Amino acid sequence: MNEQTFVDRRQTDWVRLTQLCDLADRSPTKLSPDEMREFVRLYRRVSTDLAVARTRTTSLPLVEYLNDIAGRSYAILYRSERKPLRPALRSSIALAAQTVRKLRAFVLASAVLFFGSGLLAYGLMSAVPDTRDFFVPPGAEELFRHWKSGEFKPRGSAEDIMMAGFYASNNPRAAIVTAALGAGTFGIGSLWMLVQNGNMLGALAKEVQSVGNLDFLLSSIAPHGVPELSGIVIAGAAGLLFGWALINPGRRTRGDALRAVGRDGMVLILTSVVLMFIAAPIEAFFSFNPVVPGWLKTSVALLEIGAWAFFWVGYARSPEEATAVDSA
Repeated sequence: MNEQTFVDRRQTDWVRLTQLCDLADRSPTKLSPDEMREFVRLYRRVSTDLAVARTRTTSLPLVEYLNDIAGRSYAILYRSERKPLRPALRSSIALAAQTVRKLRAFVLASAVLFFGSGLLAYGLMSAVPDTRDFFVPPGAEELFRHWKSGEFKPRGSAEDIMMAGFYASNNPRAAIVTAALGAGTFGIGSLWMLVQNGNMLGALAKEVQSVGNLDFLLSSIAPHGVPELSGIVIAGAAGLLFGWALINPGRRTRGDALRAVGRDGMVLILTSVVLMFIAAPIEAFFSFNPVVPGWLKTSVALLEIGAWAFFWVGYARSPEEATAVDSA
């Protein structure tokens, strides 16, 4: 085959299909009915040209050029329909609730590790005071002294905004790390992060209780702690899920087992990140605000617990909602 003759004869179709792809990049609906029929016709021709070029020419640039056009056209032609923002958001929220319920065993295991290690640290420090050096690292002494003082220093609005930005960047990153460690360490890294954070919280509770300010601690961390600690637990559940897939792959390879749980794991990770983002402004503007009384913080936390419990247990349970999410 004469390659130059082939190119001269067919290049007009290739250029035209590229132009139609440029029009349809955002959505195929940008093409008129006539243009869409032309698009399909040209896509078939270019696919044939690609097959010819692969078998009857030695020009690698030509094959790559036609392959790019055919691949781009295929992606446009068979692209999934984009949902409007509101239905897509509703499906995403429903998927989060359903995934947490489906993987409740991992969520429960993560919660037991986190809160159980906190209770263990509290109990050991109460029974054996010498264990304080194990549970309270030297770098945390200043933080512990701050909480034992039982008061917050007034902050300006600029500082509150700065702290909200810090919480919104640091805490989601911690959730992602907690989950990701599970895939790289057979779940051990996620387990360690849960235990370490739980121990720190339990040790802090014991230290503050020793000076009679436990109620101050609990009321101060409860408003943002409801979504934030939920995020930690769900991130830990994702890490444990990845770890279990690697430890118990069944008849699959470990790589296939990890891919099989990848979608559910990513839903858990994104859910934990969203929870961290929700907690950030509450922590910056409300929880640590010395003007807000403790009883109000506690009341808000109780309302949050009820609302989140209803969401995790009851949201998107109807068959219609489940079908909508499954088809998303």
